[in-house]
Amino acid sequence: MNITQENIDELNAKVIIEIEPSDYENSVKSILDGHRKKMTLQGFRPGKVPFGVAKKMYGKSVLAEELNRILSEKLNSHIKDNELNIIGQPLPEDIEELELDFNKTFEFKYQLGIAPSFEVDLSAKDKFNNYKIVVDEELVGKYVKDFQRRHGNSTEVDKVGPEDLIYGTIHELGKDGKRKEGGHHNHTTIAIDYLENKDAKKKLIGLEKGTTTKIEPAKLAKGDVDLSQMLGVPVSELESVAKEYELTIDSINNIELHELNTELFDKVVGPGNATTVEEFRSKISMDLENYLKGDSEKKLRRDIHDKLLERQKLTLPDEFIKRWLLEQGAQNPEKPISQEDIDREYGDYSRMLKVQLIESQIAKQNDIKIEFTDIQDRVKANIKAQFASFGQGEVEDSMLDQFAQNFLQKEEEVRKVYDQLLDERISEYYKNTVKLQEKEVTFDEFVKLASTKAGKGKFMDQVSNLLKF
Repeated sequence: MNITQENIDELNAKVIIEIEPSDYENSVKSILDGHRKKMTLQGFRPGKVPFGVAKKMYGKSVLAEELNRILSEKLNSHIKDNELNIIGQPLPEDIEELELDFNKTFEFKYQLGIAPSFEVDLSAKDKFNNYKIVVDEELVGKYVKDFQRRHGNSTEVDKVGPEDLIYGTIHELGKDGKRKEGGHHNHTTIAIDYLENKDAKKKLIGLEKGTTTKIEPAKLAKGDVDLSQMLGVPVSELESVAKEYELTIDSINNIELHELNTELFDKVVGPGNATTVEEFRSKISMDLENYLKGDSEKKLRRDIHDKLLERQKLTLPDEFIKRWLLEQGAQNPEKPISQEDIDREYGDYSRMLKVQLIESQIAKQNDIKIEFTDIQDRVKANIKAQFASFGQGEVEDSMLDQFAQNFLQKEEEVRKVYDQLLDERISEYYKNTVKLQEKEVTFDEFVKLASTKAGKGKFMDQVSNLLKF
């Protein structure tokens, strides 16, 4: 066995592994001998099939499996022993058809993508705004009306009125004013009374069912999140779509708002949680504050990421990563990933990967760890909360332990809890390390802040649907 590493540059390396006959022949022969003893073949007594027959029938597959086992074991050992911080997985190169030869020395080459080496410098000298979004009466009123609309009686009408809902189909238009070949199209809903652009609103009022007209979606939407939902396009891709679309009005509905009564209160905030309009508005106000606090925290996290990315100026083995993504994506039978997909999305993926590397280094520098007992405690707390939501009160320790043990057998679920705990501790580190300046902003001001060029991308896809108003 011989393993050598060639460092192409700081971010790329090649590992060459030579596997000699002495590394595999005994184990391969032992496995084949086991097959031979179990074989039943006409003309031979059970267990007496000649070794050569077993080798001819199973030799190639057994040799391949054994070589793969040895390669995986030795490659992982090499990475661990040399403390290589790799990105993705090693990629084989120059793959040749395997020959059934027990006397051959096989050579395998792998490409490695190496993560950059760096230190993260973050302190109280770094100042960030911690936005407190003010929930005023006007915003609460909009949500009250929205709930009245959602639970109101709907009647289909023939002509668009000032408070009607348009259900339509939109198609992206090219520069020639015709439908763009391969352009975006989507089924969408337009609430007339939510439109702020007076000219765009005036143009739609009075149109009849079945009418086709040209629109500028950006004038109909309230911010990038709303526009993204209208077009069916991620926020990160909005800059690439056309300014003008064609709208076909499929149907028009007039909504009779639901009366503000206990029936509506029970549907929206749960039975018995509000009995008066004042209590209903108060409950909505509290829910909004909680939701918007989460959006504010996402904005803070995004701002810190922007600062760290600007400061670190990390470079990645981009070509290696793109090849790895393509090979991984090609294995998805439901939706294979193409090179075009990777080229289009790589900017967002690269950013996400750099953030992961930075936060991994923060955890390392500050000894932020998640122990298995931490995962157990969180799982038990989640189970208790779930039982409490069903009104079942306290759970016996023996039952709780049993539920937790069953949950902890699921590797994917354990990983989710681990990631959640690590994310919480990184967030806590940020808040305890940097200097936060609380700044009150209105809802509309926050939407504008979150919709700036620096705030776009995946962040705007993550913020809650509360940003629709």
